Amino acid sequence: MGGTARARLIATIAAAVLLGAALLALLNDWQQSRALAVLRVGVLPDQAAPVLERRYAPLLGHLQERLGMEVRLVVPDNYDDLVELFAAGAIDIAYFGGLTFLRANKRHGAKPMVMRDVDLDFRTVFLVREESPARAIEAFEGRRFAFGSEDSTSGHLMPRHFLRERGIRPEAFFSTVRYSGAHDTSALWVQQGVVDLSAANGLVVEAMRAQSRLDGVRVLWESPGYPDYVWAAQGALAEPLRERIVAAFLELSPGDPEQRAILESVGAGGFVPARLSDFRSLSQIAAELGFL
Repeated sequence: MGGTARARLIATIAAAVLLGAALLALLNDWQQSRALAVLRVGVLPDQAAPVLERRYAPLLGHLQERLGMEVRLVVPDNYDDLVELFAAGAIDIAYFGGLTFLRANKRHGAKPMVMRDVDLDFRTVFLVREESPARAIEAFEGRRFAFGSEDSTSGHLMPRHFLRERGIRPEAFFSTVRYSGAHDTSALWVQQGVVDLSAANGLVVEAMRAQSRLDGVRVLWESPGYPDYVWAAQGALAEPLRERIVAAFLELSPGDPEQRAILESVGAGGFVPARLSDFRSLSQIAAELGFL
């Protein structure tokens, strides 16, 4: 066999091998999609479980209709539990906070899918009682303070970062530092006089005020924006299914009344594709504070 013929034979064999590998990958994806009868969706437990169930019901109903499969909500016990469930393969896609996503990506290969339009410019608010004469965080030296969950981006990581920028080390500056475990609890603790100052998710506080649940509480200070929440998938989730999930999110439009109601239920004006690079600055802050 001449050199040219041998080269052609080798090229043909190589092409066949590549085609076979591609077909096998497609078959594996198809088999996984067929085998996955239920899409298990984990969400960050940043509010009480009944609130979360009501909040996500419209979105999960939309996903179920578009995917043609059962979509089941999983509400973990705490932030760590969400990452542990993801690591164990007990959930297929998850709505992570920025910090929990970075951990899940680093340790368990979580792949970002989409973010709400508001999540690239997220805010933390510091709350005080309405009658407080204070106009700055520095006025609360020696007072009682609360973060949200220890693993929360907007309730702990970023407020600790912003306090550090002011030269404040919480454990030395405040008389007590507590962790409420949820943003709504942090806000209610101020209302109830449990603490004098707390840090919470800006959108949760906005929703509570719209529902008249935060009478007597005001925002002392609102932070600059930063990236936060993201929907992410298991690395092993079939690519065609992941693409269909992303498409189902991205198709939601505020121009359609029914879809606008779905978006409003999760505090979004729409969804945008998410990339790991979106979280570069957050990753740097988390590393500096030893959160990763």
